[in-house]
Amino acid sequence: MLPSLGPTLKEKDATKWMASLREYLAPGESVRALSRFNTMRPLTDAIAVTDRRVIAFFSASVNKKGPLVEIASSEIGSADSNTKFGGRTLTVHAPGKDPRHVGTMRPDDVSFVVGQVNAIAAATEPEVPTVDVYDPFSKPWEAPSAPDEGPRPQFAAPTPPNHSPQQAFDEPVATEPSYGALDAEIGRKKRLVPLWKSIPVYVISGLFALLVVVAVIDPDAGASIALGMLFVAFIPVLVLTRARHNATKRRAASSGSEPVFGPFERNWLPVGIPVAILLFIVSVALS
Repeated sequence: MLPSLGPTLKEKDATKWMASLREYLAPGESVRALSRFNTMRPLTDAIAVTDRRVIAFFSASVNKKGPLVEIASSEIGSADSNTKFGGRTLTVHAPGKDPRHVGTMRPDDVSFVVGQVNAIAAATEPEVPTVDVYDPFSKPWEAPSAPDEGPRPQFAAPTPPNHSPQQAFDEPVATEPSYGALDAEIGRKKRLVPLWKSIPVYVISGLFALLVVVAVIDPDAGASIALGMLFVAFIPVLVLTRARHNATKRRAASSGSEPVFGPFERNWLPVGIPVAILLFIVSVALS
């Protein structure tokens, strides 16, 4: 029987996830809810709320790597969602600790995920029953005390402190579990642009940059050919920096942090396009 499913999760996907998660559950542990969810480091796309913890995993490799993010119910006072960079971030509060921004949710799944996490926020491990044994040689008879029937205390969500953008960026996105077979590449920083996209850009730019050098050395080539080759070599570089800029923004939005752009992650198109047009015009005028 399937647990409660998020609004954007299909039953056929949930069935596969449950089959892969069963071997990673502790004895007696049961899954209460499944939903789609995203974290970047480690990369996950799903979340499961059990009666003991909150776990996130990557659905394509959960049968091999198991859960990649784990938060015990005893470490959760309450949960809510914050809007950052247009995305909804699951935030977990605990008494005496800073808020933990776990990952992002789809708009339709926000109330479902937050509600399920809050449902186990006050859950604790069952206590082992004890037996009061009467020993007449060591103490006088005392009637056994009645069990405390008082209400279970509930944790109130603390007011989130105002973090500066740099503090939000330094805050860890998720905590990796202390068990399970994890791949060594999980802890590595993912590339902003895959190599299969970057290598063609490097090859094209390098080829035409070499032609620029040849045109400068060859007195018969002329300045127009050198500028024309430089124009062609310049365009792929602009495209690559634009792709890295967008990838940096998406990564920061997924982790709920402020994007930090290096020299090769800035958007150079507003400057690069006029320069490229100017090179093209000058090369045509000199030809």
